[in-house]
Amino acid sequence: MQQHLDVLDPFRDYLVRTKAEINDGRHMTSFYYQNIIDCIHYLICQVAYRSTIVYEPIWEYKSSEEQSYSEMHMADWWWETQV
Repeated sequence: MQQHLDVLDPFRDYLVRTKAEINDGRHMTSFYYQNIIDCIHYLICQVAYRSTIVYEPIWEYKSSEEQSYSEMHMADWWWETQV
């Protein structure tokens, strides 16, 4: 079974959840978190997302003068903040 899971999702090790506990003196609270860098790496490595991941901004126009803003990477702020 483990070998089949490795074939289906070889990058799942990046999605390890860590349990932490906080004690405020009255009660103990448990929560789980994941490393955000590992989550991003997991998403970038996914074959299913390769054709839809956008790494740079684009300008798209509905007509000759009207700019389209249908996706986040088409916004002016992305152009302004792109290094």
